[in-house]
Amino acid sequence: MVPIDAVQDRSAPSWRERTRTLRRWVMVLLIGGTLGFPIAHWAGVSLPISIVFGSCIGGLCLAFKHRLLLSGLRTRISRLPRGVGLPAFYLTHCGLIIVGIALAHIINATTGLDVDDGSPNIDFFQVFSYSAASVVLLLLLDQTRSLIGNPVFFALITGRYSRPVEEQRLFLQVDMANSTALAARLGDREAMRVVGRFLYALGEPVRCHGGVIDKYVGDQAIISWRLTPKQPQAPALSCALAIRRALTGLDREMAVGLGFRIAIHAGPVIVAQVGDERKEITYFGDTINSLARLDGVAKDLGRDIILTDAALERCTPLAGMEPTKLGPVTLRGRETPIGVLGLPPYFTSTP
Repeated sequence: MVPIDAVQDRSAPSWRERTRTLRRWVMVLLIGGTLGFPIAHWAGVSLPISIVFGSCIGGLCLAFKHRLLLSGLRTRISRLPRGVGLPAFYLTHCGLIIVGIALAHIINATTGLDVDDGSPNIDFFQVFSYSAASVVLLLLLDQTRSLIGNPVFFALITGRYSRPVEEQRLFLQVDMANSTALAARLGDREAMRVVGRFLYALGEPVRCHGGVIDKYVGDQAIISWRLTPKQPQAPALSCALAIRRALTGLDREMAVGLGFRIAIHAGPVIVAQVGDERKEITYFGDTINSLARLDGVAKDLGRDIILTDAALERCTPLAGMEPTKLGPVTLRGRETPIGVLGLPPYFTSTP
């Protein structure tokens, strides 16, 4: 009997993941290149040379921030105490700035951009001091973005949901199954550390499958994919299996008896920007209300991953795996029952 999660691992990384990684590299290099405009102004050199400096310096720093580069070191630094982690984080970026300056010199010399055209040479210390200050500001802006997520960040800037909009969404809800018992056994402070690790572990699976963590509610996370006529399905099933792997591995590491439940549902929702002092993108409608009640259904059925018929139609199929029908369920507040299915924990035959 082979774990189905192991079957999914054999096909990874998929072309979709490789394409997404390439897009992220292109994005960080383009954003980093914007640092070249002030360098051109301050140093008085040509814009192409300055953009190369910006792409190399800013691109490396942003790639490290988003775990495209030195991801293991990035993870280890993030787990350090704040008093040690922040200096280590900044010193690492200083090292990347130095590497970026050296790389930019090599590229400019190799491509023939760095020729004697009468413009002044770039001063190392001038570029380093500017880059260090700019990277700090860039990281602060990026930290603000990461606090609310990319889609919310850009939606608030562009005003996309300043007026309510109806969208088709595929939702995945993850809930820690035994946080109350953990708090009673370990104490509130230690239990909060476990919850923090639990929610942190969701990041990589969600990123790899193109989802968005919309919000955290206590020990629960709500993840979604926006569906369109050009993209009517999303890899929520594969994401659920990746989350199962990540949380199972975390439980082996921490040995605290970590439990979780995952519910997947899809349908129309009204998306709107709310709030004044603190703005937020929120969802309204029967779909999100039903999602909230599916955690109780998973608990009653003793399943770690369940999904509805509506979700199954919107999920990218998994080869060699068929969800098990668990029967119709009538949710509280609804008169019409909905079909519920469960993912098997193991694959029944050797592929």
